[in-house]
Amino acid sequence: MRQLQYADAGMDMKKYILCLFQKIPLVLGATVIGALLGALVYTMVRTVPESQRQYRAFSKIYLDFAADETGEVYQEYNGYTWNDLMATDPILDLTMENLPADYGREEVMAATEASILSDLRLLTVTITTHNAERTDAILQAANQALETYGEQAKEFIQIRTIQSTQAQLAVADSRMAQAVLVGLLLGLALSLLWVNLYYVLDDRIMAASDVRKVTNVSFLGYPLAGEFFQKDYEHQIVHLQEKMGKILVYDAVQKEALSMEKLTKLREADGVVLTVPYGKMHGTYLAYVIEMLTAQECSLCGVAIRDGDEKFLKRYYGSITDKA
Repeated sequence: MRQLQYADAGMDMKKYILCLFQKIPLVLGATVIGALLGALVYTMVRTVPESQRQYRAFSKIYLDFAADETGEVYQEYNGYTWNDLMATDPILDLTMENLPADYGREEVMAATEASILSDLRLLTVTITTHNAERTDAILQAANQALETYGEQAKEFIQIRTIQSTQAQLAVADSRMAQAVLVGLLLGLALSLLWVNLYYVLDDRIMAASDVRKVTNVSFLGYPLAGEFFQKDYEHQIVHLQEKMGKILVYDAVQKEALSMEKLTKLREADGVVLTVPYGKMHGTYLAYVIEMLTAQECSLCGVAIRDGDEKFLKRYYGSITDKA
């Protein structure tokens, strides 16, 4: 019997790849679960409590400037100036007059932002608060204040609101796609790592190469694994009987002890053929069984793997079986 040295035995890559293909549904499932977990974790982390949610509304204000003494419009009204004007008198006073008494100046100032993007005549006013109704109320009051200011200030012919929106929940920059991708990649990587580790450590007997890691005794084939393999196995048994005489077949089972009666019969036989179940016995246990048979002075003349997966074996041996 060969001394077990799995670390030096190498890996049967063809068997490994075929087994890996069988785990593709598992890998795909783990990948999908990883993506779902990524989305779930991101949702939990990014969910904002009701009291901290922000509601935003904006309006577009058209500024119709009057001509100054030189005949030019008042160019000094830029974005920075308007942001200051909205938070100071007289516009802030006008805004507060259009609001109920429970609205404070600090609240209105903190909620209001005014900016001019490209056209000096087009002002954007944005209101952001933690309550949709208060957002709408402040925006409406600010619009009215600006229209009134346009009637009072000499720099303007008119200020009018040309567009106004209702308060909407302000959604933070979404990274959901990135979270799903990270979860997907982690699910894929971890599942592949687990499958690889599993098959590296897996010493179940599935092919002739697994038997050779344990013993130098002849491999006799795959009984009960389809017509092609069954015929080859039967030919091997007939050859052994012609060569050695009485041959007994011992169908070993993982962790099943041999009875004294069975051992006696095996010792009396001219030769013993040991069959192990496909994928259900580990190489370490096969080594143990062979040691026991050797200790009992049984003449072990071959090992076979019974009840094999015919589809797997045909893929494993390829064109050899296709010629059958």
